[in-house]
Amino acid sequence: MEKFSTEYFKKLAHDIMFDISDEEVEELKNEFGKLITQIEGLKEINTDGVEDMVYPFEEETTYLREDVVDTVLSQKDALENAKSVKAGHVHVPKVVK
Repeated sequence: MEKFSTEYFKKLAHDIMFDISDEEVEELKNEFGKLITQIEGLKEINTDGVEDMVYPFEEETTYLREDVVDTVLSQKDALENAKSVKAGHVHVPKVVK
């Protein structure tokens, strides 16, 4: 059984409201196969003793300003004009499945 079936891509496309042809599904299956092969190749790289990085560069960013707390709205003031509030948060209707 293949990892990404035709049905998988068709359901995914339907869920995000796209129409997809059978040719496009086959192209996606081929691309995903290549991607999986590349990811498997990355797993073979020995990373023992390598420190984790949050950012790919070691240079510090020096051009950002320091955060200074100025005027802060209260939660009541912030939610005052919200159309719908639930549990202290702005409530919006669900847009995507």
